[in-house]
Amino acid sequence: MIRFAGVSCERDGRPVLRGIDAEFRAAEITVLLGRSGSGKSTLLRLMNRLLEASTGTVTVLGRAVAEWDVYALRRAIGFVPQNLGLFPHRRIGEQMHLAGAERATAGDLLERIGLPATYLDRYPHQLSGGEQQRAALARALAGSPKLLLLDEPFSALDPVTRRQLQQLVKSLAVTTVFVTHDLREAFALGDRIGFLSAGKLAAFGSRQDLEASQQPELRLFLETLA
Repeated sequence: MIRFAGVSCERDGRPVLRGIDAEFRAAEITVLLGRSGSGKSTLLRLMNRLLEASTGTVTVLGRAVAEWDVYALRRAIGFVPQNLGLFPHRRIGEQMHLAGAERATAGDLLERIGLPATYLDRYPHQLSGGEQQRAALARALAGSPKLLLLDEPFSALDPVTRRQLQQLVKSLAVTTVFVTHDLREAFALGDRIGFLSAGKLAAFGSRQDLEASQQPELRLFLETLA
């Protein structure tokens, strides 16, 4: 589904990612975990060409991202950035239509993620924080994407709403890459977890693989569960 081969990335002359080799499998939720500044969001944004690799190759759906028409690539991918990216001047239904959903389909999708179809006619400011999170997820799913990229989408939510949305993501059956700095969230969601440290993929595997790792920074994360 997604493959990184020798990928490095610099921003403003500073190395952010270094020598990433990884494969993200279809039909799995892969979580990218690490401290702020470790390179998680950069790695995610290389998948939809919001950023470009300095070296190496990123392959999505069997093609190097550099070979894709950038708009076709992004239409194949649902994306929820950290700030949700909802347009404040457009109703939720309009935003879902722009993403590829007809009104009836959009209403069904809203109800699937726990919002009434009447919310199609609301603006983002008329929704609570949790409702905005759901609306952003619905918009990301509006074009029936083959891949879903979620960049810390639930970090500002209360624990109950956060748990509900985690369960919703798990129920979607869409290949997903999810960024977080929360170890508990990573373990709750991830089929596999990639731990980034100083721009390198320091550990990658199942929960059991990470718990067995002796990588020093990851051990500090694991100690927070005690």
